[in-house]
Amino acid sequence: MTQETMEYYIKTYGTELYSFCMFLTKNRQDADDLYQDTFLSALEKGEIREDENPKSYLISIAVNLWRNRTRKFLWRKKKVDFVDSFEEMDFEQIADESVPADTKLIREEEALEIRRQVARLPEKMRLVILMHYMEELSVEEIAAILHVPEGTVKSRLYHARARLKENMEGVV
Repeated sequence: MTQETMEYYIKTYGTELYSFCMFLTKNRQDADDLYQDTFLSALEKGEIREDENPKSYLISIAVNLWRNRTRKFLWRKKKVDFVDSFEEMDFEQIADESVPADTKLIREEEALEIRRQVARLPEKMRLVILMHYMEELSVEEIAAILHVPEGTVKSRLYHARARLKENMEGVV
């Protein structure tokens, strides 16, 4: 793979991939590492096939790397503590003068609460929710990335949505 090709993929899919890495890892340092390792792994593997979905391919690399790291960590520590750190994350907010300040604040608080609730989901549900809604991958693409049947992906999406709805009703 040439340097120009890699730069094209970084420019085209880099922002979305980095955002996905932030949601997986929940902190900037680990997201930086995962993001870089994803592109390094893609570079080592060779050519990214343009006729298939390159974004899906890069996300599958990121998911596999993240799972491997999580497994290693769990093996060493025997447990893992995922802390809600969305308050510390610096999400870029787009200023829109046409929307009143109180409406913006309500939307931001709702978005923050949704992120918290997604973070509290079990890993299997959280992954499919992030891949489907954040990365806009189809059920078929998610099934291929996670190496599970499409029905399993649909089931996880259904149960994750139900759990999010239940949890959000008590909050909002």
